[in-house]
Amino acid sequence: MGLKGSLAELPLTALIEMTSLGGKSGRLTLFDEEGAVCGELAFRDGRLVGAVCGELGAEKAFYALLALKEGAFDFDPAAELDDESCSLPTESLLMEGMRRLDELRRLRHELPAPARVRLLGGEAQDELETRVLGGLGPRARLLGDLVEGLLVGGDADEHDALKTLQRLAARGVVRVETPQGFAEAEHGDPSEAPQPELER
Repeated sequence: MGLKGSLAELPLTALIEMTSLGGKSGRLTLFDEEGAVCGELAFRDGRLVGAVCGELGAEKAFYALLALKEGAFDFDPAAELDDESCSLPTESLLMEGMRRLDELRRLRHELPAPARVRLLGGEAQDELETRVLGGLGPRARLLGDLVEGLLVGGDADEHDALKTLQRLAARGVVRVETPQGFAEAEHGDPSEAPQPELER
């Protein structure tokens, strides 16, 4: 028998724990607040065997979907599962996903979307850094725009993009210029809000 409901009433983390501890098999489809499908998780005997969220690979898709707080879900234990794209222990994925979410909140506070990123000079050390530097010209760019560009056509998520910018800033390759008074002007905790440019 399937299970449907609201993510506000039964959080995704609790659903995943139930599926893992119960050794369940099936497909969990996730919907946003407007009812559009935003991703799927496939389980076999409690293990994650597939995850879909945009162009992200299975593990990154799982982490991205963990951030969902609103919307709905539909777990179908009778669904025919596609070929397994992964076979990962759900509990360890969940622990890593929660750690990444905590870190993402801190990164959003440190690197807000309205900040501007200016190239100072230096070399990239990996592919994501190369893409960031390739997107920077002689003028400063909005941090949110840079992050959004990194999410297109690759296996990077918001966490990866912000960590890349943090590394480049720490090495003095770029400077992040946060608008004066930005933090004080925010209502509530700015670390809870997603990058404005990344809202779908």
